[in-house]
Amino acid sequence: MSHEHLESGQQVIELIGPAGAGKTGLLRAVAGRAPSVRTGLRFDRVRALPVVAWHAITLTPATLDMLFTDARWFWAGSRHLWRLRAFPSLLERARGSGHRTILLDEGPVFSLGRLSVFQRAHEGSGWLARAWSAEVARWSKRLTGVVLLDANNDVLAQRIRDRAKQHPLKNGSDRQIFAFLDGYRAAYRDIAARLNADGRVHVVELDTTTRPFEEIAADIVTAMNAWGHRPESATAQRRA
Repeated sequence: MSHEHLESGQQVIELIGPAGAGKTGLLRAVAGRAPSVRTGLRFDRVRALPVVAWHAITLTPATLDMLFTDARWFWAGSRHLWRLRAFPSLLERARGSGHRTILLDEGPVFSLGRLSVFQRAHEGSGWLARAWSAEVARWSKRLTGVVLLDANNDVLAQRIRDRAKQHPLKNGSDRQIFAFLDGYRAAYRDIAARLNADGRVHVVELDTTTRPFEEIAADIVTAMNAWGHRPESATAQRRA
């Protein structure tokens, strides 16, 4: 699978951003405004187990690279690497849903970012770095666009502390939370730039610091409509 989603007229877009950026609320807001957009597509580990098992074997050198580099994050990193290889099978099943656009949360960019932040997979020239770079190249042909959400660190830190959803740094200091947010922010922007390097994947960045979610959701729907009409042009955009 490389351009099947484009050939069928179906877009695959990922909504991404550091913790507290508003992904969950915006997914709901977009779904309410645009019934042709499918949200909530999640990776089913049980259903994908045979595919994951196969890729786990083929990726053994890269996973061993992780084990010997930093064993603390071995299992979490391995799961994200396997997930990247198995995710296309989920998209293939979703193609028959009749939705014009699939809007992903915790899709390939999320996993690439996790591997970049914790395994430094974007650095060096070993097995893991080569596997990571291969996934960036593969997803640059599968994704239609990336919506990067962000807000200033003070707002994001407060959202992390206030929300009911658990987070490992919920009770952390500002310094700890800001470092965590900065790491993911840099990783996501680097990955988005790599995906957009040959002009194939659209990228738009939206600030959620003060703007209402309904307003931001309207901007996301407008961007997705534009990308659907101009698949050959992938100029990166930045919105305040």
